[in-house]
Amino acid sequence: MTKVYGTGVYDFKRHRVAEYPVQPVTTETLPERRPGGGSITLVDIQKDRLTKIALSNWSVSGDGSSAARPPFRPELVKEIYETELVVSDGGKTVPLQRVMILEVSQYLENYLWPNFEPETASFEHVMSMILMINEK
Repeated sequence: MTKVYGTGVYDFKRHRVAEYPVQPVTTETLPERRPGGGSITLVDIQKDRLTKIALSNWSVSGDGSSAARPPFRPELVKEIYETELVVSDGGKTVPLQRVMILEVSQYLENYLWPNFEPETASFEHVMSMILMINEK
């Protein structure tokens, strides 16, 4: 065994501390993944209510045209803020999955930011922008 001399003798032996037998992981022992367990899947995004709102209001189609986009509605920003982003309970944080779905749909880039007027923007519009920027 190698020993180092100096201020004291140090033993480089591997000490067996807290060794536990490891069972092999098989597909039968893997826990079932549930949506909402921390990450979202493509299927979750496609089925979500926010995705449907995004497709009809601000999402850009694959060819880059935005001709069929309806005009900006401040009521929609307020509705999304109040139903998806605001926290009514005192100790909880903003639901991350809802913010992630809005981020994937480019809510900030295609709806909030282009329609932001500093003089007339509502509280919900500003707070939605802050939450979306924090997600980035």
